[in-house]
Amino acid sequence: MNALVWQVRSRAELLFEQPMAWTVVTGLALIAAGALATARGAVDLSLLQLPASIVDVGHPFHGVIWDVRLPRVACGALVGLDLALAGALLQTTVRNPLADPGILGVTAGAGVGALLVILFFPGHGEWVPWAGFLGAVLTITVLLGLAASKDGQTGALRIVLSGVALQALLFALISLMTYVYADRAPAFTAYVVGSLNGLGWTDVQRMILPTVLGLLAVAAYRRTLNLLLLDDSAASGVGVPVVRARLGAAVVAALLTASAVSAAGLIGFVGLVVPNAIRLLVGPEHGALLPATALGGAALVIFADLIARTALSPLELPVGALLSMVGGPYFLYLLWKKLP
Repeated sequence: MNALVWQVRSRAELLFEQPMAWTVVTGLALIAAGALATARGAVDLSLLQLPASIVDVGHPFHGVIWDVRLPRVACGALVGLDLALAGALLQTTVRNPLADPGILGVTAGAGVGALLVILFFPGHGEWVPWAGFLGAVLTITVLLGLAASKDGQTGALRIVLSGVALQALLFALISLMTYVYADRAPAFTAYVVGSLNGLGWTDVQRMILPTVLGLLAVAAYRRTLNLLLLDDSAASGVGVPVVRARLGAAVVAALLTASAVSAAGLIGFVGLVVPNAIRLLVGPEHGALLPATALGGAALVIFADLIARTALSPLELPVGALLSMVGGPYFLYLLWKKLP
């Protein structure tokens, strides 16, 4: 018996040493989170009833599943995927494991752009992700300018402090906008803390195009991202235009962040926690890192939203606040571990 247990254990350890095995694991986690989130609600369904409720038009919960729960799960998956990939791209771009769209102010920059459209062009919801994209790109441009020292180099502490300062400034602007125009958008509170409440298929449609464009760019950038892990001189020596490549990766991260912000508001720390956790499992090679990160981010947000809306039912917590309760301590841990 001991020999059999040892053999099974050895084979399991060998399997999970294969990086792509974690893509399968995170994919299964995403399926499980999606099934649980679709089945749980004001009225719970058993997982055995779930397939019938989805495909059978005559099922009593068919309308609830398709009109309320499935679009919310789909939005959660897209938000988690976008933010996790954006975090992985930013961490590679600035070579800093503390990088995250929220911590560096990119999420807040996207939020400012999105709120301007929501406030002054309420009939043009399709503009929201693109205005958020513009705000995120401007934020990244300012961040890289602030973080650069006189010799053109950037340090981990300089980037983090510049990002925190930008985030504070942009959050102050968001707070001012929501205060002055509170009568136009009473749901601003949920937007600022990040929430999936009330999202529908329209929000999914709004997120699809920027998400697909971001995924295509990430796939095209995979080899370049691996080379950006080298120092700049080594990367330049193998033909990588380092400055242009870093800027391109940062722009893709801005697009993905804007896609998430356009629907769910200012959700943070997904881009910090997920890429770092996945990197510990699969290593830094982006061919294995990025798929597992995307699936893991989607699963995390869906599962966190499930807890947020069921833990204190009928009271619903904003998923952004719940994720910050997890991500904040993790950020402090990384800060303590990485910085002298």
